[in-house]
Amino acid sequence: MSNNIENQRRKLPIYSCRKRLAKELYNRTNIILIGETGCGKTTQVPQFIFEARLNRGHAIACTQPRRVAAVTIATRVAQEMTTELGKLVGYCVRFDDCTSPETKIKYMTDGMLLRESVLDPMLRRYSFVVLDEAHERTLHTDVLFGICKRAQAMRKAEQRLPLKIVVMSATMDADHFSRYFQADVLYLEGRSYPVEIPTVIEVLLT
Repeated sequence: MSNNIENQRRKLPIYSCRKRLAKELYNRTNIILIGETGCGKTTQVPQFIFEARLNRGHAIACTQPRRVAAVTIATRVAQEMTTELGKLVGYCVRFDDCTSPETKIKYMTDGMLLRESVLDPMLRRYSFVVLDEAHERTLHTDVLFGICKRAQAMRKAEQRLPLKIVVMSATMDADHFSRYFQADVLYLEGRSYPVEIPTVIEVLLT
């Protein structure tokens, strides 16, 4: 990893709490992460899981509502981890599967994980499923909540490796997520840079 990319990563608000977050992910089956857009949760949480070896050799799925996001984020994370895209880090969107048998961090649209669940209801390839942008409440994402919860129950009944679920949202209203997954809520710091939001009067006067 170049010094520039490493420095950018260290400046992300979420980076300073990576050890605490790894501990929480180790101790809990389900967790809700609340953090503003720009705090780094989408790119960093799967890396924290992998770096702490919490995935236990299995893949980490990170869902995105939009295909463009899945591709661009996977590209960025591959750069940060100094790996060729499609190897350790990859993506899977409709008509474009850039993964390999060695892929451990897989960014994908929620629709693609839904398709996988049809063939494998227990999602046995994964030890973690990260449901990102949960606040958007798309139809696919809402269905995935139920599918992932069912996969957890099925794996527990067969005494298989537990499936851990991380729900990530940019809004503070997480009570419904917390109740559904019986999970604690962790609040992350805000943006990596201050953002000014001018009033209408200020805009008119400029």
